[in-house]
Amino acid sequence: MEVTELIDLQDKKGKTSTIDHSVVLGSPRSGTTYLMRLLNTLPYCECLIGTLISSSIPQIAKQDIPQEIYNSLAVGFERSIDAYLHSGRFLSRAAALQKWMNAPSGFGGLVKAMKGKRTVRRMIYKEPFLSFAPDFVDKALPDSQVIHIYRDGRDVANSLVRTYNVLTDESLTSLNASEMRLGRKYDHRYVPWWVEIGEEERFLQAPPYVRAIWMWKYMVGCCRDYYESEEVKRSGRVMLLKYEDLMHDPFKYGMAVLEHFNEEPTPAYKKMLEKAHAKSIGKHKKRDPKEISEAEEVAREELEFYGYL
Repeated sequence: MEVTELIDLQDKKGKTSTIDHSVVLGSPRSGTTYLMRLLNTLPYCECLIGTLISSSIPQIAKQDIPQEIYNSLAVGFERSIDAYLHSGRFLSRAAALQKWMNAPSGFGGLVKAMKGKRTVRRMIYKEPFLSFAPDFVDKALPDSQVIHIYRDGRDVANSLVRTYNVLTDESLTSLNASEMRLGRKYDHRYVPWWVEIGEEERFLQAPPYVRAIWMWKYMVGCCRDYYESEEVKRSGRVMLLKYEDLMHDPFKYGMAVLEHFNEEPTPAYKKMLEKAHAKSIGKHKKRDPKEISEAEEVAREELEFYGYL
C-alpha cells in the first residue's frame, strides 16, 4: 500500500506529534460546502464532508440518554476520524493526486503525490447536522478548532425547500429524512423532535418553508447557547462566520479563516475566494409575503440575535 506521510506519526526531528482536528458546522444551505471547497485548496489540510458520522448521531445525542451512551457515541465519532486517516480510501495514490489537483504544491508535490505520498497536518470535517449538538463535537474532539458559519434563516429555508423539497407532508409520514430521524406521531405524520411540545398543530399547519426555518432556528439556537458561554469564548477555538460577510468581502473574511486555522494563503485559495458572490443573498424575498411573515414570527428571536431583523 502507498504510504501517506502523516505528521501525527513523526515530524522532521523524529518527535511524535498529532494531526489537528477541525470542524466546520452550520445548518444545511448555510455556505458550509463553499467553505470546505475553499479550505480544500490548502495543501496540508484534509477536508472531508459528512461520511464518517450519520446525521442521526447528533440528533440522538440531543435526547435524554444515559451518559455512558452519549460518551460512547462521542468516542465512536473520534475513532471514525482516526480510522479514516488510516484507511485505504485515504492512503492511496488516487487520493494524493486528487489532493494535489485541488491544492497544487509545485512539481515536487506532484512527484510525491504520484508515489502516493503527501503530508497532512490538519483534518477538517464537515457535517451540517452537527449543528444540532455543538457540545457533542467538543466532547468527541475537545481540542478541535471550530468554524460555525451561519446565514439568514429565511434564505436557508428558501434554499432547503427549493433544492431538497424538505419537510413536506409526505416526508413527515416516516422518520427517514435526514432532517428528522426522531419524532413523535401526531396524526398520520410525525412531528420532528426539535419542535417544541405543544407546537405540533402549528408546525403541521405551516408550509414546508416555515417548517424549514423552524429547524434552522433550533440549530442556530443550540450553537448560540453553547458558543456564547464564557468558557467556550475564552478557549479561542471557535470562529463565528457570517455567510453574508464572507460573500460580500471574501478576501477579508477568507484571511480571517486562515488566521483561525493558522494556515497560509495559496494561489488556489485566492482563486477560490474570487468565486464568492452575493447573488443568493435575499432570495427569500421572492416568496409569498405571508410565508415570510410567518417564518419571521417563528424564528424572530434567532433572526434578531444574528442581526437579520
